Amino acid sequence: MEQKQAVTVNNIFGESISREDVLNEINSHPDTLNLFRSFVETDRERILLFLEGKRSLQILEDRFFQYVLRPDIAPERIESLLSAILGQRVSVVSPLPRDGSLIIDEGSQVVMDIIVKLEDGSIANVEMQRIGYRFPGERTNCYLADMTMRQYNNVRSMRGQDFSYKDMKPIRLIVIMDISSAEFRSVSPQYIHTRTTSYSSGASVTDLEEVTYISLDTYRESSQNEINTTLDAWLTFFSYEDTEHVCRLIEKCPEFLPLYRDIAEFRKNPAEVIGMFSEALRIMDRNTTKYMFEELKDTVADQAQTIEAQAQTIDAQAQTIDKYREALIANGIEIPE
Repeated sequence: MEQKQAVTVNNIFGESISREDVLNEINSHPDTLNLFRSFVETDRERILLFLEGKRSLQILEDRFFQYVLRPDIAPERIESLLSAILGQRVSVVSPLPRDGSLIIDEGSQVVMDIIVKLEDGSIANVEMQRIGYRFPGERTNCYLADMTMRQYNNVRSMRGQDFSYKDMKPIRLIVIMDISSAEFRSVSPQYIHTRTTSYSSGASVTDLEEVTYISLDTYRESSQNEINTTLDAWLTFFSYEDTEHVCRLIEKCPEFLPLYRDIAEFRKNPAEVIGMFSEALRIMDRNTTKYMFEELKDTVADQAQTIEAQAQTIDAQAQTIDKYREALIANGIEIPE
Protein backbone atom coordinates (compact mmCIF):
# COMPACT_ATOMS: atom_id res chain seq x y z
CA MET A 1 0.00 0.00 0.00
CA GLU A 2 1.11 3.57 -0.65
CA GLN A 3 2.18 6.09 1.98
CA LYS A 4 -0.47 7.93 3.97
CA GLN A 5 -1.50 11.38 2.84
CA ALA A 6 -3.70 14.07 4.34
CA VAL A 7 -7.05 14.29 2.59
CA THR A 8 -9.98 16.67 2.75
CA VAL A 9 -13.60 16.29 1.72
CA ASN A 10 -13.14 18.86 -1.08
CA ASN A 11 -10.07 16.99 -2.29
CA ILE A 12 -12.17 13.84 -2.60
CA PHE A 13 -15.56 15.03 -3.82
CA GLY A 14 -14.69 18.34 -5.42
CA GLU A 15 -15.90 21.82 -4.58
CA SER A 16 -18.95 21.85 -2.33
CA ILE A 17 -22.28 23.31 -3.42
CA SER A 18 -24.81 25.01 -1.16
CA ARG A 19 -28.00 23.17 -0.32
CA GLU A 20 -29.98 26.03 -1.79
CA ASP A 21 -28.29 25.60 -5.16
CA VAL A 22 -28.83 21.83 -5.08
CA LEU A 23 -32.52 22.24 -4.28
CA ASN A 24 -32.92 24.87 -7.02
CA GLU A 25 -31.46 22.41 -9.54
CA ILE A 26 -33.81 19.64 -8.37
CA ASN A 27 -36.82 21.98 -8.38
CA SER A 28 -36.10 23.00 -11.97
CA HIS A 29 -37.00 19.47 -13.15
CA PRO A 30 -40.60 18.57 -12.18
CA ASP A 31 -40.21 14.81 -12.76
CA THR A 32 -37.00 14.72 -10.74
CA LEU A 33 -38.63 16.77 -7.99
CA ASN A 34 -41.57 14.35 -7.77
CA LEU A 35 -39.20 11.40 -7.47
CA PHE A 36 -37.15 13.19 -4.84
CA ARG A 37 -40.27 13.99 -2.80
CA SER A 38 -41.27 10.31 -2.88
CA PHE A 39 -38.19 9.34 -0.84
CA VAL A 40 -38.26 9.10 2.92
CA GLU A 41 -36.51 11.89 4.80
CA THR A 42 -33.34 9.91 5.52
CA ASP A 43 -32.85 9.06 1.84
CA ARG A 44 -33.50 12.65 0.77
CA GLU A 45 -30.85 13.79 3.23
CA ARG A 46 -28.31 11.24 1.93
CA ILE A 47 -28.80 12.45 -1.64
CA LEU A 48 -28.59 16.12 -0.69
CA LEU A 49 -25.36 15.61 1.25
CA PHE A 50 -23.89 13.72 -1.71
CA LEU A 51 -24.90 16.40 -4.22
CA GLU A 52 -23.53 19.09 -1.90
CA GLY A 53 -20.20 17.26 -1.86
CA LYS A 54 -20.26 16.36 1.81
CA ARG A 55 -20.34 12.57 1.58
CA SER A 56 -20.17 9.66 -0.83
CA LEU A 57 -22.96 7.29 -1.85
CA GLN A 58 -22.75 3.57 -1.18
CA ILE A 59 -22.36 1.95 -4.59
CA LEU A 60 -25.46 -0.21 -4.78
CA GLU A 61 -26.56 0.53 -8.31
CA ASP A 62 -25.39 -1.24 -11.45
CA ARG A 63 -24.41 1.91 -13.33
CA PHE A 64 -22.23 3.03 -10.40
CA PHE A 65 -20.48 -0.33 -10.39
CA GLN A 66 -20.03 -0.52 -14.13
CA TYR A 67 -18.64 3.02 -14.16
CA VAL A 68 -16.27 2.67 -11.22
CA LEU A 69 -15.06 -0.91 -11.77
CA ARG A 70 -15.18 -0.87 -15.60
CA PRO A 71 -12.80 -3.70 -16.52
CA ASP A 72 -12.42 -2.47 -20.10
CA ILE A 73 -11.06 0.95 -19.07
CA ALA A 74 -9.53 0.44 -15.62
CA PRO A 75 -8.85 -3.32 -15.33
CA GLU A 76 -6.44 -2.76 -12.43
CA ARG A 77 -9.42 -2.05 -10.16
CA ILE A 78 -11.26 -5.33 -10.69
CA GLU A 79 -7.88 -7.07 -10.69
CA SER A 80 -7.13 -5.64 -7.26
CA LEU A 81 -10.54 -6.72 -5.95
CA LEU A 82 -10.28 -10.25 -7.36
CA SER A 83 -6.69 -10.67 -6.18
CA ALA A 84 -7.67 -9.62 -2.66
CA ILE A 85 -10.60 -12.05 -2.52
CA LEU A 86 -8.96 -15.00 -4.26
CA GLY A 87 -5.67 -14.61 -2.43
CA GLN A 88 -3.59 -14.72 -5.60
CA ARG A 89 -2.48 -12.27 -8.24
CA VAL A 90 -4.88 -12.22 -11.19
CA SER A 91 -4.88 -10.33 -14.48
CA VAL A 92 -8.01 -9.50 -16.46
CA VAL A 93 -7.83 -10.26 -20.16
CA SER A 94 -11.28 -9.06 -21.15
CA PRO A 95 -14.82 -8.51 -19.85
CA LEU A 96 -17.37 -11.07 -21.00
CA PRO A 97 -21.01 -10.41 -21.95
CA ARG A 98 -23.87 -11.93 -20.01
CA ASP A 99 -25.64 -12.71 -23.30
CA GLY A 100 -26.64 -16.34 -23.58
CA SER A 101 -27.21 -17.02 -19.91
CA LEU A 102 -30.06 -19.43 -19.27
CA ILE A 103 -30.54 -18.25 -15.68
CA ILE A 104 -33.01 -15.40 -15.23
CA ASP A 105 -33.64 -13.98 -11.75
CA GLU A 106 -37.12 -12.52 -11.57
CA GLY A 107 -37.14 -9.25 -9.63
CA SER A 108 -33.38 -9.45 -9.42
CA GLN A 109 -31.66 -8.43 -6.22
CA VAL A 110 -28.36 -8.30 -8.09
CA VAL A 111 -27.04 -4.74 -8.46
CA MET A 112 -23.70 -5.49 -10.07
CA ASP A 113 -22.65 -8.37 -12.26
CA ILE A 114 -19.25 -8.36 -13.95
CA ILE A 115 -17.79 -11.37 -15.77
CA VAL A 116 -14.13 -11.33 -16.76
CA LYS A 117 -11.68 -13.74 -18.31
CA LEU A 118 -8.42 -14.00 -16.40
CA GLU A 119 -4.89 -14.47 -17.67
CA ASP A 120 -4.85 -18.18 -16.78
CA GLY A 121 -7.98 -18.75 -18.86
CA SER A 122 -10.31 -19.05 -15.89
CA ILE A 123 -13.55 -17.09 -15.68
CA ALA A 124 -14.43 -14.89 -12.72
CA ASN A 125 -17.91 -13.56 -12.03
CA VAL A 126 -18.38 -10.87 -9.37
CA GLU A 127 -21.89 -9.89 -8.36
CA MET A 128 -23.33 -7.81 -5.55
CA GLN A 129 -26.77 -8.39 -4.03
CA ARG A 130 -28.66 -5.84 -1.97
CA ILE A 131 -30.32 -8.65 -0.06
CA GLY A 132 -28.88 -12.15 -0.11
CA TYR A 133 -31.06 -14.59 -2.04
CA ARG A 134 -32.86 -17.35 -0.24
CA PHE A 135 -31.56 -20.84 -1.02
CA PRO A 136 -28.11 -19.45 -1.94
CA GLY A 137 -26.54 -22.89 -2.41
CA GLU A 138 -29.23 -24.11 -4.78
CA ARG A 139 -29.16 -20.88 -6.80
CA THR A 140 -25.37 -20.84 -6.95
CA ASN A 141 -25.19 -24.43 -8.21
CA CYS A 142 -27.68 -23.67 -11.00
CA TYR A 143 -25.76 -20.51 -11.86
CA LEU A 144 -22.41 -22.29 -11.98
CA ALA A 145 -23.84 -25.13 -14.04
CA ASP A 146 -25.09 -22.56 -16.56
CA MET A 147 -21.69 -20.86 -16.73
CA THR A 148 -19.87 -24.18 -17.02
CA MET A 149 -22.05 -25.30 -19.93
CA ARG A 150 -21.58 -21.96 -21.67
CA GLN A 151 -17.81 -22.39 -21.38
CA TYR A 152 -18.06 -26.02 -22.52
CA ASN A 153 -20.08 -25.11 -25.63
CA ASN A 154 -17.72 -22.25 -26.45
CA VAL A 155 -14.51 -24.27 -26.00
CA ARG A 156 -15.91 -27.30 -27.84
CA SER A 157 -16.96 -25.08 -30.74
CA MET A 158 -13.50 -23.50 -30.92
CA ARG A 159 -11.45 -26.70 -30.48
CA GLY A 160 -13.59 -29.02 -32.56
CA GLN A 161 -12.18 -32.57 -32.71
CA ASP A 162 -9.17 -31.43 -30.67
CA PHE A 163 -11.39 -30.68 -27.69
CA SER A 164 -10.32 -32.15 -24.36
CA TYR A 165 -11.97 -31.73 -20.96
CA LYS A 166 -8.56 -30.51 -19.85
CA ASP A 167 -9.33 -27.35 -21.85
CA MET A 168 -12.01 -26.43 -19.33
CA LYS A 169 -10.94 -23.67 -16.94
CA PRO A 170 -12.10 -22.84 -13.39
CA ILE A 171 -15.20 -20.73 -12.84
CA ARG A 172 -14.90 -18.42 -9.85
CA LEU A 173 -18.15 -16.95 -8.51
CA ILE A 174 -17.92 -14.18 -5.91
CA VAL A 175 -21.17 -13.02 -4.30
CA ILE A 176 -21.03 -9.83 -2.23
CA MET A 177 -24.18 -9.35 -0.12
CA ASP A 178 -25.05 -5.98 1.41
CA ILE A 179 -27.62 -7.72 3.60
CA SER A 180 -26.86 -11.42 3.87
CA SER A 181 -29.38 -14.22 4.18
CA ALA A 182 -30.03 -16.22 7.35
CA GLU A 183 -27.57 -19.00 6.48
CA PHE A 184 -24.68 -16.55 6.68
CA ARG A 185 -25.98 -14.44 9.57
CA SER A 186 -26.08 -17.62 11.67
CA VAL A 187 -22.27 -17.90 11.57
CA SER A 188 -21.52 -14.28 12.52
CA PRO A 189 -18.92 -12.80 13.09
CA GLN A 190 -17.51 -14.72 10.09
CA TYR A 191 -18.09 -12.64 6.95
CA ILE A 192 -16.02 -14.50 4.33
CA HIS A 193 -17.56 -17.81 3.27
CA THR A 194 -15.53 -19.89 0.80
CA ARG A 195 -16.77 -23.25 -0.40
CA THR A 196 -14.22 -26.05 -0.23
CA THR A 197 -14.56 -29.48 -1.83
CA SER A 198 -12.81 -32.65 -0.73
CA TYR A 199 -13.28 -36.41 -0.98
CA SER A 200 -13.46 -38.78 1.98
CA SER A 201 -10.72 -40.94 0.44
CA GLY A 202 -8.37 -38.01 0.02
CA ALA A 203 -8.44 -38.39 -3.77
CA SER A 204 -7.26 -35.31 -5.63
CA VAL A 205 -9.89 -34.45 -8.24
CA THR A 206 -10.05 -31.11 -10.04
CA ASP A 207 -13.16 -29.08 -9.22
CA LEU A 208 -13.83 -26.29 -11.72
CA GLU A 209 -16.24 -24.38 -9.51
CA GLU A 210 -15.06 -22.00 -6.79
CA VAL A 211 -17.52 -19.97 -4.71
CA THR A 212 -16.97 -17.19 -2.18
CA TYR A 213 -19.73 -15.30 -0.38
CA ILE A 214 -18.99 -12.03 1.44
CA SER A 215 -21.41 -10.62 4.05
CA LEU A 216 -21.01 -6.84 4.20
CA ASP A 217 -23.58 -6.46 6.99
CA THR A 218 -21.59 -8.79 9.23
CA TYR A 219 -18.41 -6.94 8.30
CA ARG A 220 -19.98 -3.62 9.32
CA GLU A 221 -21.06 -5.10 12.65
CA SER A 222 -17.50 -6.18 13.40
CA SER A 223 -15.81 -4.14 16.11
CA GLN A 224 -12.45 -4.55 14.37
CA ASN A 225 -12.92 -2.70 11.09
CA GLU A 226 -9.24 -1.92 10.74
CA ILE A 227 -7.81 -1.47 7.26
CA ASN A 228 -4.82 -3.78 7.33
CA THR A 229 -5.16 -5.55 3.98
CA THR A 230 -6.32 -4.77 0.46
CA LEU A 231 -9.44 -6.87 1.12
CA ASP A 232 -10.21 -4.73 4.20
CA ALA A 233 -9.92 -1.67 1.97
CA TRP A 234 -12.35 -3.02 -0.61
CA LEU A 235 -14.89 -4.07 2.02
CA THR A 236 -14.69 -0.60 3.56
CA PHE A 237 -15.18 0.93 0.12
CA PHE A 238 -18.32 -1.15 -0.47
CA SER A 239 -19.73 -0.72 3.03
CA TYR A 240 -19.50 2.96 3.98
CA GLU A 241 -20.33 6.35 2.54
CA ASP A 242 -19.69 8.70 5.49
CA THR A 243 -16.69 11.04 5.35
CA GLU A 244 -14.98 9.52 8.40
CA HIS A 245 -14.63 6.09 6.82
CA VAL A 246 -13.93 7.51 3.34
CA CYS A 247 -11.11 9.76 4.56
CA ARG A 248 -9.63 7.00 6.69
CA LEU A 249 -9.64 4.63 3.72
CA ILE A 250 -7.93 7.13 1.41
CA GLU A 251 -5.34 8.01 4.03
CA LYS A 252 -4.45 4.32 4.28
CA CYS A 253 -4.93 3.49 0.60
CA PRO A 254 -4.64 6.56 -1.69
CA GLU A 255 -5.29 4.35 -4.71
CA PHE A 256 -9.00 4.53 -3.85
CA LEU A 257 -9.11 8.32 -4.33
CA PRO A 258 -9.75 8.07 -8.12
CA LEU A 259 -12.67 5.70 -7.45
CA TYR A 260 -14.34 8.20 -5.13
CA ARG A 261 -13.72 10.97 -7.63
CA ASP A 262 -15.46 8.84 -10.27
CA ILE A 263 -18.44 8.53 -7.94
CA ALA A 264 -18.36 12.29 -7.36
CA GLU A 265 -18.73 12.81 -11.13
CA PHE A 266 -22.39 11.87 -10.70
CA ARG A 267 -22.88 15.07 -8.66
CA LYS A 268 -22.93 16.94 -11.98
CA ASN A 269 -26.25 15.33 -12.90
CA PRO A 270 -28.69 15.34 -9.93
CA ALA A 271 -31.53 14.05 -12.13
CA GLU A 272 -29.52 10.93 -13.02
CA VAL A 273 -28.57 10.29 -9.38
CA ILE A 274 -32.16 10.63 -8.18
CA GLY A 275 -33.41 8.45 -11.04
CA MET A 276 -30.89 5.71 -10.25
CA PHE A 277 -31.64 5.96 -6.55
CA SER A 278 -35.37 5.71 -7.21
CA GLU A 279 -34.97 2.59 -9.36
CA ALA A 280 -32.66 0.98 -6.78
CA LEU A 281 -35.15 1.67 -3.98
CA ARG A 282 -38.07 0.39 -6.06
CA ILE A 283 -36.33 -2.91 -6.74
CA MET A 284 -35.08 -3.20 -3.18
CA ASP A 285 -38.51 -2.47 -1.68
CA ARG A 286 -40.14 -5.04 -3.95
CA ASN A 287 -37.57 -7.69 -3.15
CA THR A 288 -37.54 -6.87 0.56
CA THR A 289 -41.30 -7.31 0.68
CA LYS A 290 -41.06 -10.60 -1.23
CA TYR A 291 -38.19 -11.82 0.95
CA MET A 292 -39.97 -10.92 4.19
CA PHE A 293 -43.19 -12.56 2.96
CA GLU A 294 -41.36 -15.78 2.13
CA GLU A 295 -39.58 -15.80 5.48
CA LEU A 296 -42.87 -15.10 7.28
CA LYS A 297 -44.55 -17.89 5.31
CA ASP A 298 -41.80 -20.29 6.36
CA THR A 299 -42.09 -19.13 9.98
CA VAL A 300 -45.86 -19.70 9.97
CA ALA A 301 -45.35 -23.14 8.40
CA ASP A 302 -42.76 -24.03 11.06
CA GLN A 303 -45.08 -22.82 13.81
CA ALA A 304 -47.96 -24.84 12.35
CA GLN A 305 -45.78 -27.95 12.36
CA THR A 306 -44.79 -27.25 15.97
CA ILE A 307 -48.43 -26.81 17.01
CA GLU A 308 -49.38 -30.01 15.17
CA ALA A 309 -46.57 -31.90 16.91
CA GLN A 310 -47.64 -30.50 20.29
CA ALA A 311 -51.26 -31.47 19.58
CA GLN A 312 -50.18 -35.01 18.76
CA THR A 313 -48.15 -35.16 21.99
CA ILE A 314 -51.12 -33.96 24.02
CA ASP A 315 -53.39 -36.48 22.31
CA ALA A 316 -50.91 -39.30 23.04
CA GLN A 317 -50.67 -38.23 26.68
CA ALA A 318 -54.48 -38.15 26.94
CA GLN A 319 -54.67 -41.68 25.55
CA THR A 320 -52.06 -42.82 28.09
CA ILE A 321 -54.03 -41.25 30.94
CA ASP A 322 -57.20 -42.99 29.73
CA LYS A 323 -55.41 -46.35 29.70
CA TYR A 324 -54.16 -45.82 33.28
CA ARG A 325 -57.67 -44.81 34.35
CA GLU A 326 -59.17 -47.95 32.80
CA ALA A 327 -56.50 -50.12 34.47
CA LEU A 328 -57.17 -48.59 37.89
CA ILE A 329 -60.93 -49.07 37.52
CA ALA A 330 -60.39 -52.68 36.46
CA ASN A 331 -58.46 -53.23 39.70
CA GLY A 332 -61.25 -51.73 41.80
CA ILE A 333 -59.37 -48.56 42.66
CA GLU A 334 -61.65 -45.59 43.05
CA ILE A 335 -60.54 -42.55 41.03
CA PRO A 336 -61.54 -39.13 42.37
CA GLU A 337 -63.13 -36.81 39.82
